[in-house]
Amino acid sequence: MNRKNKLFLFALVFPLTFFIGVIVSLTIGLRGDENVQIDWLIVFVVAIVTDFFITWWHIRDEERHKGAS
Repeated sequence: MNRKNKLFLFALVFPLTFFIGVIVSLTIGLRGDENVQIDWLIVFVVAIVTDFFITWWHIRDEERHKGAS
């Protein structure tokens, strides 16, 4: 998988992982305070880490499949 395809996959998955980050941030906010706020640092960290993991997983599976053929 070349660099352009990796970046495309990363950009394609990012909105989903961003939404997951918002949900995680809201969940953390609900547990600790009456005034629920979104912590944007948590949102971006969760989104980027999850996105890197999904992209890595896809690349690894593609390389395994290519090697098995």
